[in-house]
Amino acid sequence: MEYFLPLAVKSLLIAGGTLLLLKLMQKRSSSDRSWVAHLGLLAILLLPLAAVALPALQVVGPDFLAAGTVVSEAAPITAPTETVAAPEVAPAATSFPEAGAMDGSTLDWAFWSYVGPAALLLLLTLIAVGRLSILKGRAKILVDAHWLQALARAQQRMGFKNGTALLTSNELSSPISWGLMRPVILLNTDATNAKDEAEAIIAHELAHVAGLDWAKLMLSRVTVALFWFNPLVWLLAREAHQLREEAADDAVLAANIDDTEYANLLVGIARHECRGMLLGAHGVAPGKGSLTRRVKRVLDAALDRAPGGWKWSSAAAFFAAGMTVPVAALQFVAPSTASAAGRDRLASAVAEQAPVAKPADPARTTAIADYMASRTSETVALAQADKKVVIGKSGSLDAQIDATVAQALAQAGVATSEAGSSIDRAIEFKALGATPDYVREMRSITPRLSHEDIAGLAALGVSPAYVRDLYRSTNRKLDVDDIQQARALGINGSYIRGMAAAGYGVLSIDDLSSMKAVGLTPHEVARYRRANRGLPSVETLVGAKASGLSPEDLDPDDRE
Repeated sequence: MEYFLPLAVKSLLIAGGTLLLLKLMQKRSSSDRSWVAHLGLLAILLLPLAAVALPALQVVGPDFLAAGTVVSEAAPITAPTETVAAPEVAPAATSFPEAGAMDGSTLDWAFWSYVGPAALLLLLTLIAVGRLSILKGRAKILVDAHWLQALARAQQRMGFKNGTALLTSNELSSPISWGLMRPVILLNTDATNAKDEAEAIIAHELAHVAGLDWAKLMLSRVTVALFWFNPLVWLLAREAHQLREEAADDAVLAANIDDTEYANLLVGIARHECRGMLLGAHGVAPGKGSLTRRVKRVLDAALDRAPGGWKWSSAAAFFAAGMTVPVAALQFVAPSTASAAGRDRLASAVAEQAPVAKPADPARTTAIADYMASRTSETVALAQADKKVVIGKSGSLDAQIDATVAQALAQAGVATSEAGSSIDRAIEFKALGATPDYVREMRSITPRLSHEDIAGLAALGVSPAYVRDLYRSTNRKLDVDDIQQARALGINGSYIRGMAAAGYGVLSIDDLSSMKAVGLTPHEVARYRRANRGLPSVETLVGAKASGLSPEDLDPDDRE
């Protein structure tokens, strides 16, 4: 969904821009406007590929469009800290929880609500193309001399030298044409009897063949199938189809076919319109909605029908690329993220010119490492006792974090008395590496932080970039205790996003702490889920990991 929304917005921009451009080009020929319409459809179809291949052009946008955007942020100017990994947990022999403890598998409704209609439309396109092969196999070769002469004259007038198969079938209601390398014109039985209209019918179908309109039709249908949710794409595809027909009409009139007779042909043959959705080809018969527009154009002698030529087409292609490439490269960034990234880049530039900060205090790092080791041992002991881990209910975790902070402050030689003076606080912050910029930035991210809260966060090595990453990954604000708990156990945004990708999108810090404490990784969680053929609960996963039960133990056939 995070990838889908930006593509939807980009397709709206390109489709809307193309429709507006076609409106402004009303005085151009239908051939020129058709070229622009199909360039717009091609640009929309290539959006997913362009979004990956093109360099990102970051633009501030709404938060919901920037949900999946992660901006690399430079670390603020604070005293560096070391990250201590949790020790490996020794496996313990015990049984896996009962099968009834497993949760049911989750279904991604957003994904399937998109895939369903797209697959249906693509299937209809395949059926339409398959019908053409069936019709061609059942059709007969037309050997009538009058129609063969009409085909030869039309090819000569239009300068089309490639061979075209001329077939007849009684399964059609009006003539159609399709194909690229070996194009086919298929006439219905009634049309073969209308020899007076032979040149007009052949010229129209031959115009479709010469203009590669069948390829354009397939482009239009695939684009509509993949971007079915965008109403502007449907409108653009309909306008592109109308312009293909009008360009073919102009080619017929350019072949010295009388405009009045041709208009009468369109009106008469409109009664036998083929169902275009289930037949992937072009025909003479106009749709009921386009008949009036086509007849008016045919009878309007003042219209400019001549195409602009390859120079104009090349210019239109370069213009379309210049308009669509920036849209395809857009990467929407939330305002808060953009401003934070700007501040961090400024901080990095200042840091390059500032003196090197003093290294992290080994005593403080050792205190944090000792806490993490004790937390892991306690979690494993609980898991072995009753196959589940409970964190935060007894308040022991908060007490241990407080003890860790106090120990770190004591190691730095700082008193923790709440009634200290401003000078005492300044000394405390200085000892912890909490600069005034650090204090202001932390309070801008998490308002109402007290002096003790900031001191505790700084003692644990919590940076503003770390807090922002947690907020984006969990999609909610966290209190100071949650942040300290996450930092103490080494939980970061990458770990949370990995768990979300594995199927656990909404987890509390307590659940994440349980999983992290026993050494569960997102990759392992995904393997457990596949082996279980469902989504296990957090308690089940933690119990399995702490018990030394691997995913392969669940399903011996599931080997990676």
